[in-house]
Amino acid sequence: LEKALDHELIKQAKHAIESRSSCEIHTPISNINRTAGTLLSHEIAKRYGNDGLPNDSIRVNLTGTAGQSFGAFLAKGITFNLIGEGNDYVGKGLCGGKIIIRPPRASGLETSKNTIIGKAVLYGATSGFLFAAWRAGERFSVRNSGSTAVVEGVGTNACEYMTGGNT
Repeated sequence: LEKALDHELIKQAKHAIESRSSCEIHTPISNINRTAGTLLSHEIAKRYGNDGLPNDSIRVNLTGTAGQSFGAFLAKGITFNLIGEGNDYVGKGLCGGKIIIRPPRASGLETSKNTIIGKAVLYGATSGFLFAAWRAGERFSVRNSGSTAVVEGVGTNACEYMTGGNT
């Protein structure tokens, strides 16, 4: 936990959180960075609750492969823009934030035939947005009760138990 990427994100976003202003952060990410965004979201939620910050207040531009639960419980006001790919549980419990995932321009792969995010994406999301180029894995947007998502395709058992949201 002491090596979590979020500690650096919180440090760089501290002024924006405290003053309800904006900032932009650029950082690499790797699959050892699990639950990226959760501690940052906690800092916002403990101050502002579900109201969070104004949209796009904290813009985090990441490159690489995100570990499991990337953007889990991401609070309103945070935008994660990942050039790379995500593992399973991207946006789990999404809570008002925005997640954008796309491959590097030089990938050369056909978008409709490749997966960019893993299984159980947006599981239990309540609000927020996910935009992902390429396809998502199985059990996409399960138990979604309010988020909006745009992807190019999904695996089996997508949108189970949805009580709201748009996919």
